[in-house]
Amino acid sequence: MTFADTSKYRQAPSSDDDISIWSGRDPAVAALAAKVAYGPDATLAVAWCALGAKVDGRATDAHFWFEVFCLLSAGETPATGFSSGADSVNADGKPH
Repeated sequence: MTFADTSKYRQAPSSDDDISIWSGRDPAVAALAAKVAYGPDATLAVAWCALGAKVDGRATDAHFWFEVFCLLSAGETPATGFSSGADSVNADGKPH
């Protein structure tokens, strides 16, 4: 069995022609948005974003999404004062 030489398809981690959509964005904000949008599946959704960016050759975006993934995996999303509603409680501890 012969395998094709894939070295010609590899891209440097940060080349000049790297197209980035997420450059300069805050990974913590993206982690919070993913948590609100996808709930318990946020980590998986972000992992797919990282994989898609990597496969597309967007190394900078792949690194961004990996940072978001790490924040979600560690449970380090910042509290911002708003909630998705599922875990929202009154001051006395009762759900709204």
